[in-house]
Parts: sequence; C-alpha cells; structure tokens
Amino acid sequence: MTRGSLGLWIGVGTAVMLMMITGAAGVIPAQSQADEHYEPLSVDNTVTESIGYQGYLTDNNGASLNGIHPMRFELFRAVSGGSSVYTSPTMNVPVEDGLFDVGLNAPQSLFDGSPLWLAITVNGETLSPRQEIRPAPYAMSLRPGAVIHQAATGTALRAESSQGIGLRGAGQVYGIYATNTGEAPGHGYGGYFESTTGIGIYGASTAQPSTQNNVTPGVHGHSEYGAGVYGTSNSSFGVGIYGQMATGTAVYGSSGGDGVVGQGRARGVYGVSTAPTQGSGYGGYFSSSTGVGVYGQSTAQTSSQNMFAPGIFGYSQHGAGVLGRSGASGVAGFFDGTVVVAGDLFVTGSKGGYVADIARNDGTEPLSQGDLVVVTGVTTAVVGNIPVPLVRKADAESGTAVIGVVDAHYQVSENGAGHIKEAAVEPGEYVSIVTLGAFEAIKVDATYGAVQPGDLLVASPTAGHAMRADDPVIGTVIGKALGGLDDGTGVIAVMITLQ
Repeated sequence: MTRGSLGLWIGVGTAVMLMMITGAAGVIPAQSQADEHYEPLSVDNTVTESIGYQGYLTDNNGASLNGIHPMRFELFRAVSGGSSVYTSPTMNVPVEDGLFDVGLNAPQSLFDGSPLWLAITVNGETLSPRQEIRPAPYAMSLRPGAVIHQAATGTALRAESSQGIGLRGAGQVYGIYATNTGEAPGHGYGGYFESTTGIGIYGASTAQPSTQNNVTPGVHGHSEYGAGVYGTSNSSFGVGIYGQMATGTAVYGSSGGDGVVGQGRARGVYGVSTAPTQGSGYGGYFSSSTGVGVYGQSTAQTSSQNMFAPGIFGYSQHGAGVLGRSGASGVAGFFDGTVVVAGDLFVTGSKGGYVADIARNDGTEPLSQGDLVVVTGVTTAVVGNIPVPLVRKADAESGTAVIGVVDAHYQVSENGAGHIKEAAVEPGEYVSIVTLGAFEAIKVDATYGAVQPGDLLVASPTAGHAMRADDPVIGTVIGKALGGLDDGTGVIAVMITLQ
C-alpha cells in the first residue's frame, strides 16, 4: 500500500508484463502437428501497448474518495532516488467510491526484465513508497534467465512479425543462444530459421578486425567433429550458402572437421567477387597453413553430359578458368595422373621431362617399356582430332620409320582420357610412346659395337632394340645415348631426338 496524506490501494503487475507477451513478434517454422492450425495475428488484431492500471483511493482516514483527481505516474529503476525513465502527463482521473482505472503509454522497451518501481502523484502530492512492478506468473518466462520448456513435440517459443524482426537478441557473449537436446543424432536443430520470400538467417558484423577477432564474421559456425556451417538448396538455381560483405569475410567456418560444407542441386558453395578493381577480389578464397587450401572430389560417373566428372571445375569468359601461382619454393600446379588438354598448350618458361603420344600396337607380339618402335600406319583418334599412330617393334629393316620408345600401357576411357596400366601392351591395345625428351629406358644391343654416352642410336637387327651408328642415314636416328653398354643387350637412358 502506498500512502501520503491520502491512502492508495493498488492493483498493478499482471497487465504490465502481459504486454510483452502479446506485443512480441517473430517467425518459427511450423514443423509439428501442434503448429498445423496456428493462425498468426494481424497487426490490427494485436493488443494496444497501453498498460492498464487500477487503484483504490482513500483519504487519510480510509474513507473512499470520489470526483476528479489530477494524477501523474512515473517509472524508476530504483526503489528510491534516481531519475525517472518514464513520466506520464498529468491526467484528470475520475474516481468513484475510491476506484479508478487509467492507461499508461510507457514504452515497451522499458520492460526488458530489469527492475522497475512506480511512483504516483495525486493532487500534487507524491505518494510513498514507490511500488515495485511485478510480473504475472506466466510472463516470468520472458524475464532474463528464464527457461521455456516444451514437454512434447510442439514449439516452445514462437515469435512472428509481418514486416519487422521476428526474434532479436543482444548480449555481450551471445545475442541468441539455442541448443538441441534431442537424443537422435541428426534429428534436431539448435536454431531453425526459414523464409519463404527473403533470408532464412541473416548475420551482420560492424566490428573492426583485431588480434582477438581477425575475421569479424557476420555468421560464425564452429563444430568439433562435423560441419561448422551447413547449407543446402533445393533450387536448381539456388545456393546452399551465400555470403556478402563489404570489406571483411562474408562466410567463415572453423571446425575440427569441415569448416564450410555446401550442398545444392546447382552449386554447393557459390562465391562472387564484386570488387570494383580488376584482379583485386576473389569469389572464393581458401588457405591452409598445414594441409590443402582447396580440395575437390567427384564420385560421379563420366557421361555424355559430364564427360570428365571433375573434382574441381574452373570457367572464365575472358581469362583463366583456373590460375595457380606459387612462391619460389613451390609449384603452381601439380597433377598426379593423366592430364588431357583439349585446346592449345602454351609454355613461356622451360620444359622438363619428355613428350609422349598415344599409339596402338599393330604388331603380332606384346610391347614393353624401352622397346624401339616404328610407325606402320594411323587409326582413329581417341582424344580430339589427334591421329593415333599404329606401331610395332623396330628391326634392321625399319630405316626412317622409327618413331619413338615405348613408355607404358595406356588404358583409354570413354571420354578419351586414360591412365597408365602396369602390364604388357598386347596387340591391338593402346600404348604411350616417347617422341621427344630425356627418357629413362631404351633397349640397346652392344653386339654391333659398344655404346657410349653421346652416341647416335638407330634400329638394330634385334627386334625392339637400338644400336650405335657411326654414320647414320638422315631420318633413321632415334636419339642420343645418355648411358653406356660395353657388350650384350641392356637398357640405358636416352635423349629422344628424332633426326
């Protein structure tokens, strides 16, 4: 009871905190049967923000008062002293048998769970003590630290707004923190957000980068064992995750497993650079201090629509589809396997290694590494329009038909690409033959003269073997010996230079 020279019995509290319940707004998607018949309120159907206040006014002797009495209402954060956070205008309030009823238009933002006290001035006299604003029992679920529990399958908290913000949180650690306590792995969400026309979840950061927060992400995802951020899209033109930021990091993921995982029918992860200066931005930037910056993998089968099923695919309208660059101690690109170039290949620096071409065994006996071969004709291309020579083992009658040295068995796939197979090349099978450069193995026969480094080599009478030539005919030389052999047959290194 509040007293001055007048007496005042008050009835306040329930109506104050109920405003927070009916005035809240937000969207949580309907996922259970409990939500199937939910009908959101329209703006016109929500309650007013005016707080109903009722009281009983008496004189100092306890007699009920009547008539018109001027009153003013103030809200404070302290039981005494301090400045008011809300002051109503002085109102002429009708009182009948001591009872009166007023509406206070205090800002809704004041009722954030912080303590409030009400001071009342009647006929110019401020009554004392101030009255503490207390919540209605169910409104306690909206005070700081409160827990809202849904026992079965429905929605524990639902907030909806037709044009504003459905759910907004602010805090020094977490603005909004949600945890899934479901027992079945992969069947719950700590937070679930959905939009039929806009953005399901929107994250923004205005923080400046620092040593403690070097990327200042709008959305930060972290996982101990799985995906830090996981995005999916069912649209053929959609993206699983889309991030946009003026100067910082649009999407940043950190995890003991996968930092960022994207899955979509069109693109799992899609990045675009809108930098105004040419060459100053990246659609996607990946870095690793200990492992792989970018790892691409494809398990798709090759087909007419997806000829190569690439793990990483790069496309550019006017520049380089894929650009690799390295410092002084690294390599710009490394390929472990067969590389197919469908267009032209330009090399502005030095070349290392040897050049090999695809051929097919046209002989009657198998071919193996180091065999010297001659051309017998040509057959259908398997990569682009590149002719495929027909070859067999060279002999003394080969003359100018020598063409190269066998490298390995070549297994041709449906798309024309292939891979090396560790096996002899049977008649009719494909083979890679070295036609230029330093190669580790050529079969030679020193019966016709010891072979020394620098000797010119031509076909010998021994099938598939080369021999030294002191005065060879132009067009018969396969290359120069890099190793030596004093007698018998053997294998040496060679520099293939058809002459």
